[in-house]
Amino acid sequence: MIKAKITHLARYVPERIVTSSELENTINQHLPLLPIGIIESKFGVAQRHFAKENEQASDLAVAAAQKILTLVGKEGIDCLIFAAGSSDLIEPATSVIIQSKLALTCPTFDVKNACNSFVNGLQIANSFIKSNTYKKILLLTGERLSTIIKFKPDSQEDLTKRLACLSMGDAGAAALLEASTNKSGILAEEFETFGDHWDLCTVPGGGSMFPHDPSKVYFEGKTKEMRDIFLDKKGAIFEKCLAKAQWQKEDLKWVFMHQVSESTFDLVARSLEVPRSIFYSIIKNHGNIAAVSIPFALSQASESGELQKGDKIVLIGLASGISISVQLIIW
Repeated sequence: MIKAKITHLARYVPERIVTSSELENTINQHLPLLPIGIIESKFGVAQRHFAKENEQASDLAVAAAQKILTLVGKEGIDCLIFAAGSSDLIEPATSVIIQSKLALTCPTFDVKNACNSFVNGLQIANSFIKSNTYKKILLLTGERLSTIIKFKPDSQEDLTKRLACLSMGDAGAAALLEASTNKSGILAEEFETFGDHWDLCTVPGGGSMFPHDPSKVYFEGKTKEMRDIFLDKKGAIFEKCLAKAQWQKEDLKWVFMHQVSESTFDLVARSLEVPRSIFYSIIKNHGNIAAVSIPFALSQASESGELQKGDKIVLIGLASGISISVQLIIW
């Protein structure tokens, strides 16, 4: 049976490294609210990368894409998908800006579903390839999350509802998907959404609710409540996906999960009853990079040789909304 497989991966980070202590000092210069060391202690993030002022979400994706195009060329790429929570503009789609920068001529569109944007893009690409709609899909993501951090909180209460964004960073990633008729590729997928909880994590500004309010352009979230819902819901989705592929938990070589915090890995590993050691983490040096986190980790693991051909892996997407995605792949 034809299915999609990832044949190439690439990643990109901006030059500027911002340590957690530097970020804490920046906030404390405005109001002394953060104990030094709390970001790394709470999230496991020692540093992250921030884009330059003129470096857009599209640029982060383009930088990753160019690494793949240098290897394979542009010939035959018949679809371009940009999948991220970030965007250059409200309109047009960021994908058309990327298309222009890469000088591609194929059809293109955006997929936007917060931190699950890339895995949803992967699901769409898999369907396109299985139906023979497209044969060679360039799936890109770029997150410029430094723009939604409030560096000058108004109070301790204001900081508390925005604390999770202090773990965030900027990055880009790219994947090329093609058809596979052998064992490798995407074997099973499950995706569920629990929309009653949409207001637990938001960046309110820029849409029709708050189109012109500058105080609404920053991240705010009730992350403990979100975590509790994830822990409650994801087990059944994970088990359903394993049953589809007729896999056992012991078959899994790696878990590539959205990178929220080191403690989240511990909680999910215990909840799913799988070893913590198979969760691949990049959060210490890159922070929470939203939709980029899973393809970035895949790229790093593949390049280092830790991810090998034939490995059975699972991708677990967790996003505000709330949505949960599980995908099983033979590498």
